[in-house]
Amino acid sequence: MLNDMPVREEIREFLFKVWAEVLAIAALRYGAQGEQTVMLKRVASELVWAASAKPNRTDRARVIQDLPQLLQRLRQGMALLGIVDEPQEAHIKTIGATLSDAFLSKTEAIPQAKIEAMAERLAHLEDFVTDVGGTSDLPLDVHSIELLLGVDAASIEVIPDAAGAKVAEDMLAWAHELQVGNWFMLDHNDRVSQVQFVWRSDRKQLHLFATADGRSFLIQVGRLATYLQAGLLVPAEEETLTVRATRKALAKLDANPERLLS
Repeated sequence: MLNDMPVREEIREFLFKVWAEVLAIAALRYGAQGEQTVMLKRVASELVWAASAKPNRTDRARVIQDLPQLLQRLRQGMALLGIVDEPQEAHIKTIGATLSDAFLSKTEAIPQAKIEAMAERLAHLEDFVTDVGGTSDLPLDVHSIELLLGVDAASIEVIPDAAGAKVAEDMLAWAHELQVGNWFMLDHNDRVSQVQFVWRSDRKQLHLFATADGRSFLIQVGRLATYLQAGLLVPAEEETLTVRATRKALAKLDANPERLLS
């Protein structure tokens, strides 16, 4: 989104390395369309505009008026990542220096239409993902996530819908009814992981599950439905009961192996 914008490298790096993670954390904590998340998305476009050249007095007056609130929101977002005290002040100092340069028109002005277009894309990331059974020019994979969000997706396992796969309506309904916050056992590629359902996109096409050790699974709804149907994703309590019953049966056999002969 910033490739064709004359954005200072300091602002570009801040948006890619810090603010993209702020938006991801906010989406998990408040929901993709939550008031706090929407506000933090808007901060990105506000920062890009503030850091562009300000050749006229009206624009400069607007930056001066809006600057305290912008800095407060930047601090609020960084606090979500645990960036506080000296590290936070270092980012604020860099941003402040860039804004000072903008007053001296050392950066090229960015058309307002481009800034508004970027804000629109941030608000509708899910538009890049099709509904079940649809087609898309952009596949759902690690590369596309990094391209769209500007974040390192190395820790995310992307599980997209299978091409041409038919999904039963009752299974889709089940997928849509899963409650955020619940724990599940996920059997993916012969590896079983205990995962928590931490986020669902606004249109319910994307579902994010996270493990305690920092790994994440982004599952498209069609594949999620098939995993539920195949028993590859089960509520953790059900798995616990199953394991408990199996262990109990094995313990009885160990104590009384003659059971196998009866």
